[in-house]
Amino acid sequence: MEVRKSNKPSGVIGIIGHVGVGHVHSHMGFVQDDSGGFAVATSLLKRALPVNSHIRAVECDIARGAVTVVTEDGGTGTAASRRGLTPSEAALMRAAVGKDAVFTQSIAVSSFGRMYSQGVTETPVAFQTAIARALVDTFVRKYPESVHVVPEDLPGTAGRVLGTVVEIEGIPVSLLAVVNAGEGGLGPNEDLEGNVALGAKRELMRSLSLPSLPTIVIEGKMFVPKVSETVETNTFWIRAQEEVDNTTVAACLAQAARELGLPFLYSKDVLPQSRDALRRATAALGRRIVEIGEKLQKAELAKDKVALIAELAVIVSQDAGGITFMSNPLHEVVRGAGLVPGTSAVLSLLVTLSEKDWWKIPQLLPQDVENYLDVVMLAVQKLSKVLDAAREELARKYSWDDYDWKRIL
Repeated sequence: MEVRKSNKPSGVIGIIGHVGVGHVHSHMGFVQDDSGGFAVATSLLKRALPVNSHIRAVECDIARGAVTVVTEDGGTGTAASRRGLTPSEAALMRAAVGKDAVFTQSIAVSSFGRMYSQGVTETPVAFQTAIARALVDTFVRKYPESVHVVPEDLPGTAGRVLGTVVEIEGIPVSLLAVVNAGEGGLGPNEDLEGNVALGAKRELMRSLSLPSLPTIVIEGKMFVPKVSETVETNTFWIRAQEEVDNTTVAACLAQAARELGLPFLYSKDVLPQSRDALRRATAALGRRIVEIGEKLQKAELAKDKVALIAELAVIVSQDAGGITFMSNPLHEVVRGAGLVPGTSAVLSLLVTLSEKDWWKIPQLLPQDVENYLDVVMLAVQKLSKVLDAAREELARKYSWDDYDWKRIL
């Protein structure tokens, strides 16, 4: 399919893909490559605005604890690791030279073997941040008149948001590639994921008319307990809560996957709004940590102290990812995928239990991105034919501007 840069100020359809830097693990065994949306969005943009996104250099400042990634087309991205860099870590990161910066999490994981967030392994998370920022900067340097970039400007964030308009088979599409990253390699901080419109990102979205466009939100490659265990092969997962999200968008994604012969699931009841779901989960996790702390206070034997701290390490490095990634009041409205009510549906890729057991952390592959692109581009064509229905559903369900978002700023 033809993809080219558009001269129009905005599209009639939106596509948004993000990377939740470091958001690898979550609760109850959930694990993912959360760079899928960003990889798809930037790969789509590369078809319209070609760049060489391979890594040319990785420069490490041991004294400052900062890593800078440089792409072949001159894009640079820098990020710092809270506890600094070691020479050995620098050597591991330099081995990423020659790899495609589109695959931010896969590069970080393959460089270090694995990755955790919440301040557990800060250097891999900082490295992923630098890679993602370098890719965004590559488009800026080569096409400064064609793309618009703003920083994440919520407290504690270090990401970037890139926006432009492309045409897919002549259909104008407002495209957003979002880097959600925490400072110091901490992460995940994803208050600006999906089509959440806040701060500088909100102004960029408005310039592209994205708040009023039926939108495809692209998420990553994931293992989801109970859901993934029902599939025999990697399977696209289309989600749109029936009474909240844009089911017209979701139906077009499902039609595209079916027509392409790609396995998919379509769920209409897995993204319910809840006034306090994340708040309750946060409190429950806090109680688990307190219980371990109380046991630790009474522990006498080394083996018991080691076991308790090891249990705490799992909670902090894995389960905590399910509550740290978003602010509680925001989650009440947009839920885990960052979907503004009425606007959108989300596309993810489920991995099988056997793949998760082998890799431990799913890794996004070039063929995954190609399959995503096939589904998304065909869905755009289908959606262009039912825009009136999608717009009507958006107008009827839309809920955003009347909320007091200052509570999370």
